[in-house]
Amino acid sequence: MSKAKWLLMFLLALSMAAPTFAVELTLGGFPSYMRTRARFISNATFVSALSNNNAQQLGFNDNNDNIFFADTTLRLTPQLVLSDAVTIRAQINVFDNNIWGGATSSTFGGANGSQTLINSSVSFSDRFRGALLTNPGAIDDPGFFDVRMLHADIVLPNNLGFLRVGRQPFDWGLGILANGGWDPYSDLGFILDRFLYLKSFAAGAGSLTFVFVTDRFTQGNSIVTGTGDGWDGGAFALIFNNPNVMGTNFTLGGYVFPYIHQTNIGSSPAFGAGGPPGGGAAASGVDVERLTLFAGVLDIKTDVWRLIGEFQAWQGNFNVQGTGVGDGFDVDVPLSWIWAARAEVYPGWPLKIVAAEFGWAQGDDALDADASGNASTLYFSPAYNLDNLLFKNIIPNIYQQEGSVINAYYARLWATVKIVDSISFTPQVLVAFNQETDNVAVNGGGGLAQNLSTYMGTEVEGTITWHIHPGVNFDLIGGVVFAGSSLNDLLEAQALDVLAQNDVNPDRVNYDETPWTVQGRLIIFIDQFFK
Repeated sequence: MSKAKWLLMFLLALSMAAPTFAVELTLGGFPSYMRTRARFISNATFVSALSNNNAQQLGFNDNNDNIFFADTTLRLTPQLVLSDAVTIRAQINVFDNNIWGGATSSTFGGANGSQTLINSSVSFSDRFRGALLTNPGAIDDPGFFDVRMLHADIVLPNNLGFLRVGRQPFDWGLGILANGGWDPYSDLGFILDRFLYLKSFAAGAGSLTFVFVTDRFTQGNSIVTGTGDGWDGGAFALIFNNPNVMGTNFTLGGYVFPYIHQTNIGSSPAFGAGGPPGGGAAASGVDVERLTLFAGVLDIKTDVWRLIGEFQAWQGNFNVQGTGVGDGFDVDVPLSWIWAARAEVYPGWPLKIVAAEFGWAQGDDALDADASGNASTLYFSPAYNLDNLLFKNIIPNIYQQEGSVINAYYARLWATVKIVDSISFTPQVLVAFNQETDNVAVNGGGGLAQNLSTYMGTEVEGTITWHIHPGVNFDLIGGVVFAGSSLNDLLEAQALDVLAQNDVNPDRVNYDETPWTVQGRLIIFIDQFFK
């Protein structure tokens, strides 16, 4: 609780200083909210493909593939307005997907193996990481009061532009890759340490905005050797906007990161997590020699419709260093793409929106000589919200990657209709396909699924939203996936790999289930109570 104590003292000092120095401490910039979710997910993992005996050999009670948990997030975004030109903004997780009951098997939440029935303590730091993975990374312990973002926004004098310096979100277009995940409906997200400069110029009836950024992706796990050191050499973006092109608001933009570099990706400290900060580190021997990342976005909208599309692509190479047995070698990353396009129509009461979307993420043949598609980790951000089952939970679990659309393409159609003033209903149909069907690596690369059919499955989902009060919503979500044979094959390949890694002989591996989910989500939009 020491972190909480010092944070409260800091906020108290600021509030006392505000009247004297005309400093304003408010909520703003990004949403502040409290969110509580309860989720029941059935038949959505490889456990359903196991025999009861094999499941018990792996440490499960049985092969009943049912997951239920509840979690709570309290996220505050205070901003310290020092003047009209200078603002310090932060995003603080007081609770961050904290699991109800904590990660403990003791009676009534007793911590550290205690079996006490009274005066027991539920850990405040056991949390759902945001991706339904089967390895320990699905749950971790970040401590209390996690400062997720902290940056200074400075308007330069004499119309010279704008600076944002510090830990900040990376957002672009629809958010299929660059997605800060700061909204109340997202998990995870793209946060980095960045220096950003922005300047807008008049361009006819519109404007042209120039953006320069330079980033520190990772310091690595040793401040002396820089093992795992990751950075880019600077990136540039141009965004053109004209609010009236044939009656539409027209935006066209693009960016390029010419040179992204990281040494010893996935390296680990030689002295463990508690080792000295200047200590050496165990090098992984794999360097990102160069990656070039570029993107584009087109957004055309009116009051009654919108068309928006985004693509992201990269190309480069990795270097695998020699181990003393022989020389190192390069692994090429050929041009790899992800993209999405969406059309929205706003008919008016009772239909709030009708929308259709198509998205595509390149896959990879794991037995070829390069690292394209999912092998080069180019897939949709986990903070990009498509659904609540297939791409939210099942696909990331199969590939053991914090993503959403991985080696897949999809089409989805949805609408939101007002039932009464306080209740709305959003049905959605999503049809998904495999992009690469030969030699697809699953379970983090350990397993292999071969000769997949293209069709993956169809997900039908519905969300009922009750606007309890202004600023308070409750969502009841239900979804079912009608799995195609390839989804069955992917889950079976993952099950076989898990059994092999644990030296368990399979006595039956067969997935023939229907994944489904029921979820509840309560959100309090705190900012609306400060207006």
